[in-house]
Amino acid sequence: MRHRLAVALLVGLITVLVVALAPAAGAGGKPVMETITFTETFEDEELSEACGVDVTTTLSGSITTFVFPDEPVGLQDLRTVNVDFLSMSGDNRVRFKDVGIDTIQVRPNGTVILSIVGQVPFDFTGVLKIDLETGEAILEPVHIVDTTRACRLLTR
Repeated sequence: MRHRLAVALLVGLITVLVVALAPAAGAGGKPVMETITFTETFEDEELSEACGVDVTTTLSGSITTFVFPDEPVGLQDLRTVNVDFLSMSGDNRVRFKDVGIDTIQVRPNGTVILSIVGQVPFDFTGVLKIDLETGEAILEPVHIVDTTRACRLLTR
């Protein structure tokens, strides 16, 4: 869960920036774009617990957000995610990625949908769609990814 927490914190920061920038976009419907790059190293509690060894992970990457401030219906927010993870235990290393596109769309009936498309480490690959008002999953991915392979590489 630590990986998702780290990325969620970064996405939260981006959301705050986007909200702050949106009024400055002015009329005309042009999207406001913001790219944030980052690098962080941390003791990886999730992989340490799953694998039974101490694991340190460095994540680095970028998240680019486009906000469409003048669109009452349709695409409101688009994020591209490209995060590289390097996890290490002793001399053992494993690399994996969090990549994809997240969108927020308002449908004509007012429903607000978050779509997460791509690869989320130790969670899923595919598409997840959530109704943001109810928190209900509308579409769930069928490809679940766990820590088995990463642990095998970190403990060999």
